[in-house]
Amino acid sequence: MLAQIAFEVQVELRSTATMLTRREFLESGCAAAAASGAAALIGDAQAEVAAGESEYRALVCVVLGGGADSFNMLVPTDTLSYRLYAERRGNLALNRDDLLSLSGGDRDGRSYGLHQGMHEVHALYARGEVALLANVGVLQGPVRRMDANSALELSHSDLIARWHHGTADKRSNSGWAGRVADVLADRGWQGQLPTNISMSGRNVMQLGARTVAANLQLSPYQQRSGLPVCVDFSYVNEQLAEQAISAGRPGNVRRRTRQIEKVEVESRLIVEDVIADSPLFKSPFDADSFSSDMELVARVIAARRKHEVRQQIFFVHFDGWDGHHRLLETQAMLLPMLSRGLAAFRDALIEYGALDEVTTFTISEFGRTLEPNNSGSDHGWGGHHIVMGGAVRGGRVHGRYPNLADSNTLDIGGGSFMPTTSMDEYLAEMVLWLGVPVSELPYVLPDVSKFWSLNSGTPPVGLLT
Repeated sequence: MLAQIAFEVQVELRSTATMLTRREFLESGCAAAAASGAAALIGDAQAEVAAGESEYRALVCVVLGGGADSFNMLVPTDTLSYRLYAERRGNLALNRDDLLSLSGGDRDGRSYGLHQGMHEVHALYARGEVALLANVGVLQGPVRRMDANSALELSHSDLIARWHHGTADKRSNSGWAGRVADVLADRGWQGQLPTNISMSGRNVMQLGARTVAANLQLSPYQQRSGLPVCVDFSYVNEQLAEQAISAGRPGNVRRRTRQIEKVEVESRLIVEDVIADSPLFKSPFDADSFSSDMELVARVIAARRKHEVRQQIFFVHFDGWDGHHRLLETQAMLLPMLSRGLAAFRDALIEYGALDEVTTFTISEFGRTLEPNNSGSDHGWGGHHIVMGGAVRGGRVHGRYPNLADSNTLDIGGGSFMPTTSMDEYLAEMVLWLGVPVSELPYVLPDVSKFWSLNSGTPPVGLLT
């Protein structure tokens, strides 16, 4: 039944998609340059996985909704950098003696510490199972300093849309994870279930031009953190998805919506049936909504042999990070919650022998300003993120943490720093590891060639093995 519905959806979505489809992309000749030299790349290893090998791999994308202030998650601790941090962070600065010291530092010789509430992530970093990626975000193109052509609208809705679509093209009606599923389906690598599974409602990220995600959230517009927030970003995600689905002629939109709803319901029932008899994990999860979502992801992964799927992408939305006010109190609650949830998820994966098969990573629409706004911080640009898994080059701070001096030419004001690693490079690292061939990358991430040459012979970021 699900296979027939999925086929019907693919046929219907082919007729309603407004973005360049994979077939159109290939026929246009644009793929020739993209594929050139791919065999000499990391793509050799990726191509083996992609060519039909039965190895399971999964990405778990944890979205920190609201724009996470990561300057108190990852803090420089060498003397000069900490002095700059403390001067500009003002009443939001953490005491250096309270931070959880990280070994290794970065390639610029700076040392770092984690927020004092992140003991579990600190331990996993020391074990080499967690890495930090500094100053990543949405960029129009590669830049060395701020100019008028580099500026972005640093609004929630605009940058959420860019992260979810995986492109600066606002006309796109699909997301990067959805286009990954398109590629896998076209090559016959999709199993019994859709590649994409959402714990947190319908979203653009997992909407393909010809594929649909399973939606395991029963109640719409649910705030995931349980905290009172000014904006319900789960609702924003739902609305962006509705806008993408609604692109096109009214008749086609109605048919597309009905087909999507069919797949969401049928696939959710299959998942629920598959995991119904799954034993409880020995390692307990907390009762908060984030940990509950991660436990459900772990249960689906534990049953991976039953539902005949090789690659999966999970979407987990974690609200509460819109830190305009009471930032220190909010972080004292949310960062330990994030840390414990990630650690419990890692322990569950170990129980079922899946640690090396799963990469978990955080994203957020933007970072926040280094300088305070009373008890909080304002919308910023680049932010720092966590990557966890057995394939991670852990125990390191990757990327380029910005020089925190107010004379830094990447500071657009108030300690809002232009990213030094693009969203496109970060996401490319993930989808290549998942098994997407290099030749398909320009379809999945249309802007990636602005930041990384497909013929470079090196991975986009170097986070994963």
